[in-house]
Amino acid sequence: MGVVVELSVVPLGLGPSVSSLVAEAVKVLEEAGVKLVLTPMCTIFEASTIEEAFKLVAKAHEALFKAGAVRVVTTVKVDDRRDVEHTMERKLDSLKGKL
Repeated sequence: MGVVVELSVVPLGLGPSVSSLVAEAVKVLEEAGVKLVLTPMCTIFEASTIEEAFKLVAKAHEALFKAGAVRVVTTVKVDDRRDVEHTMERKLDSLKGKL
């Protein structure tokens, strides 16, 4: 009923500034039309299924190689909940309701 994904792609060996390559991964998600949130350390996005989530992760990972990276470290965290409609907002609303 919804997958929330935390994605971090890090090209290595290209110097201290890598935002131009990371932007290529974000473009993959934007072009796919998924809802996403950028943070200073990662990108969080929603997918309908686990299959869609991993397909997008693979495309984002490959985008860095296409942009010139020779080594990429990708970290993925998946929250796959199937008993309710699962979204980023629902997770935040649940937490805020308990504060």
